[in-house]
Amino acid sequence: MKPLSRARSLRALMLGLNLFVLALPIAGIAALRIVENLLHRQTETKLTAEGAYVQALYLEALSEIMVEDIVTDFPPVRYIPDPPPLLDDYWRPYFPSLDLSRQPVLPPGPPGKKPASPPHPVALEAGRRIMPLLRAVRRFNLSGIRVLDANGVVVATDSDQLGEDLSAREEIASALEGRYSSALRERGVKPALGAISRRSRVRVYVAMPIMLDQHHQAGVVYLHRTSLSFFRDMWEPRYTAAVVLIVLTAIGISLYISAVMVRPLKDLVRQAQQVAAGGRGVEIDRGRFALREARELSDALAQMVERLNQRLSYMEEFSRNVSHELKTPLAGMQGAIELLKENWPEMTEAERAKFLGIIEGESRRMERLVRRLLELARLEMAGPSEESTDLAAALDSLVRRHREAGRVVNFEATSTPANARVSPDLAEIIFGNLIDNAVTHGGGPVTVRLLPGLTVEVEDGGPGISAANLPRVFDRFFTTSRVAGGTGLGLAMVRAAVEACGAKIEVESQPGRTVFRVSFPPASGGVGEIR
Repeated sequence: MKPLSRARSLRALMLGLNLFVLALPIAGIAALRIVENLLHRQTETKLTAEGAYVQALYLEALSEIMVEDIVTDFPPVRYIPDPPPLLDDYWRPYFPSLDLSRQPVLPPGPPGKKPASPPHPVALEAGRRIMPLLRAVRRFNLSGIRVLDANGVVVATDSDQLGEDLSAREEIASALEGRYSSALRERGVKPALGAISRRSRVRVYVAMPIMLDQHHQAGVVYLHRTSLSFFRDMWEPRYTAAVVLIVLTAIGISLYISAVMVRPLKDLVRQAQQVAAGGRGVEIDRGRFALREARELSDALAQMVERLNQRLSYMEEFSRNVSHELKTPLAGMQGAIELLKENWPEMTEAERAKFLGIIEGESRRMERLVRRLLELARLEMAGPSEESTDLAAALDSLVRRHREAGRVVNFEATSTPANARVSPDLAEIIFGNLIDNAVTHGGGPVTVRLLPGLTVEVEDGGPGISAANLPRVFDRFFTTSRVAGGTGLGLAMVRAAVEACGAKIEVESQPGRTVFRVSFPPASGGVGEIR
C-alpha cells in the first residue's frame, strides 16, 4: 500500500485530469476545427488570386488571336440572364466562402467525359498559348489549373484532361451560370510519406467564371490544391498566440476547478477529524459542493455525524436512566446489609429472614432489570430484516401457552395464514409483552384479534390509562406498578421491536377498555394481508 505521505494529492490529480480533458476536446477539436477552416479559406484565397491572373491571361490570349485575324469568328459565349450583383462598376473581388460547419466534404469529382462537340479553335489556340505559363505556375504553387470554355470543356491545362468535359462537377456547373463557386473534395489517393504534396485529406476546388461583361461568359478557370498544413503553419505568430491562449485558459480553468473542489474537501476532512477526536456539535456543511459525488460524501458524513450524536445522546440518557433505576434496589440492599451487620446478634430469626428477603428481592429485581435493559438495547440496535412470520400461527401458539398458565386470553382471527415482515423473535417480544401488560394491568379476559390488513389488536377490560399517562406508556422505565416489581421496560421493548420491523403501534384507552393496535408490513413475496 502506498504510504499516505507519498500519495498523490487530490489537487495534482484533478489538475492533471482537467488539463487532459480540457486539452483534448477544446484544443484538439474546437481549435483544430477552427484553424482547419481558416487554412481552407486561406488556400481558397490563394487559389482565387491565381485564378484572377489566369483569367486575365486567357482573355488577353483571346484578344490577341482576334486582332491577328487568324480566325474570323469568335468562340461561343454563354449568356447569363441573371448574373450575381456586382460590388460596384470597377471592383470584382471574390470572397472566400468555404465553411466546414455548412459545407460537406464531397467525394472525388467524377472523371471527365468526351464532349459532344470539340472546342472552338480560337479557344484551343488561346489555351495553347497560356499553357506554358500554367505549367510554370504549377511548379511554384503546386496547384492544379484548368481553363474551360463556355461548354465546360478543358482548353488549357497544366497537366492532363485536355479536351475533356468537366461540366458534371457541381462547382463547375455553378460557375457556368456566372457564379463563383468553391468546394472541398476528398483526395482520391493518399500520397506517400515522401511526396511533395501535402498530406491533407481534402483538396480545395475553386471555379471562377471568365466574364467578358456582366451578361456574357467565355469560360471557367478551375483550380484545385490541397489545403495548407496545420502542423507546419501553426507556428505562425497568430496561431502560436492562439495555442498559448488555449493552454493558459486550460491551466486557469483547471486551477480554478481544483481550488473550488479542494478547499471544501479540506474543510470536510477537518470536520471529520474533529468528529474522530470526539467533538460534539460539529456541523457538516452540506451545500457548498458543486460535484454530485462530493455532495453525496458530505451528506453521508453529515448523516453519520447525526447518527453518532443521536447514539451518544441515547447512551447518555440510557446511562442516567440505568443509574437512576439501579439506585433504588442498591439502596435497599445496602440498607438491609448495614442493619444485618450492626444488629445481627440481637435480631431474631424472623427479622433476619425479613432483611435477607429484602436483599434477595432487590437482587432479583436488579437481575430482571439488567436482563431487560440488555434486551431493549439489542432491539434498539437491530436493523431491518426480511424475515417473515405467520401472525395467525404465532398468536395461536402464544395464546395457548397463556391459557395453559391459567390466564383467560381469547383469540379471534378472520382468516389464516397472514405473513408479515417481522422475525419470529420480534413477534414473540411484541405479542408477549402486550399480553403480559394486559393481563397484569387489565381486568377480566384479554382478547387478541387478527384483523384484515395484517393488524393485531390486544384488548383488556381494565380501568384504562389516564390521559396524563397515555403519552408516556412507551417511555423507558415508566411504570405504575413499581412496588409490585414492574421495570417499566416492557412497552419500551414493544415500541423498539415495532420500529425494528417497520410496523406501527397505537393505543386507545378509556375507562373499562384499553386497546393496543399493531399494523405490520406484508412479507416480501409472501401471502400478504388476510381477507
